[in-house]
Amino acid sequence: MRTRTLVMLLVISIVVIVAIAAFYGWFLVKKDRIATGTAKPYFPYSDYSIDELNKMYPQTMNENVKTTQTPEQTHAKFISALKAENFDEAVECCFLEKDWKDMREALEEVKNDGQLDLMMSDLSEIHKEMLLDTIATYSYTGTSKGKKVGATMEFVKDEKGIWRIKSL
Repeated sequence: MRTRTLVMLLVISIVVIVAIAAFYGWFLVKKDRIATGTAKPYFPYSDYSIDELNKMYPQTMNENVKTTQTPEQTHAKFISALKAENFDEAVECCFLEKDWKDMREALEEVKNDGQLDLMMSDLSEIHKEMLLDTIATYSYTGTSKGKKVGATMEFVKDEKGIWRIKSL
C-alpha cells in the first residue's frame, strides 16, 4: 500500500511539474508576442486579429505620397555632400532624422580612418534592384578587406515624398 501511495505521489508530482513547465513555456511565448505588439497585454493574452494589426500598424503609410525626390536624386545629393566633406548636409539631406547622429558619427569615423575616398568610389554607381511604393533597394560594388563585394543600399520614402537612405 505504501509503495502504491509513493508511486501515485510521484506520478502526480511529475504531472504537476510538466503542467507548470508547459504553462511557463506558453507564458514566455505570449510575453514575447506582447513585447512585439502582436498579442493583447491582458489575460488570456490572445493574438490581435489581422484587422486589429492593420489598424495599429498601417503597412503603407507613405504609399500614396507623391514622390518629390527620387532615390537617384537622394544618392546624388549624398555623394555630392561627401565629396565636399560636408557630413551635416550629407546626413540631413539623405537620412531619416532619427539616424542623423549615428550616421554623422559613422561618416566621421570613415574619414578619420582614411576611407572616405574608397567609400565615395564604392557608392559612386548604384543599380536599381527593387522599387516599390515606399521602399527601394539598389545594389553597388563595395570593397571589403581589399576585395570587391556586392552590397545594397536601402531607401524608404518619408511623409514628404523624399526617398531617404535607410542603410548603406
